[in-house]
Amino acid sequence: MSKSDSTKAQIMRAAIAQFTRLGFDGAAMREIANEANVNIGLIRYHFGNKADLYRDTLAYISEQYNAVCLEALRESLPGGDVEELIYSWLAAPITRWQDSTVAGGEEVLCFLNKMGYESPELTRDVYESHYSYAQEEWQEAVRAHFPNMQRADWLWCLTCLRGMYFNIVAHNDFTLWGLPAIHGKEPAIRRLAADTVALLRTYTGRQD
Repeated sequence: MSKSDSTKAQIMRAAIAQFTRLGFDGAAMREIANEANVNIGLIRYHFGNKADLYRDTLAYISEQYNAVCLEALRESLPGGDVEELIYSWLAAPITRWQDSTVAGGEEVLCFLNKMGYESPELTRDVYESHYSYAQEEWQEAVRAHFPNMQRADWLWCLTCLRGMYFNIVAHNDFTLWGLPAIHGKEPAIRRLAADTVALLRTYTGRQD
């Protein structure tokens, strides 16, 4: 890694920490610079303003996030087990994350959780260009097991799943939510996958 790349990674790591703890509005460029041990001018040189830093960091982590999740999806598809399909995708950032130069998998999940509370104007373009295609591929794979399910019911179940999932993976010392950490995250995600399948079946009447 070049010195420039190393500096950018250092800044993005500090940015993820600040944005996750304080949100976009609460995070200050000066504090990000202090945590990264660089001057603000260097942040502006590499990233521009605070919004650019936020979006660039979000885009950067998408590459590995999508890679580990899609890898899990590819491995799960041949077996055809919908519970495994859901579990492996949700667990992938924890079980498969490789490069923690900018953030570990659990830190990324905390950041993505906080992203959900930010203004759509800040995050929509990055989500649509960097995350949505992988999410849609996974959703299509899951919905294929429930072909008679109405879209509105699917979206409701998906919203419930997202809320429960981030309650498991994104409440720890990194987020300062004030809730106790769930240390057995993988078993908790597996239980969530089983519960999700049971919920989905209530909307379709399938028992297999």
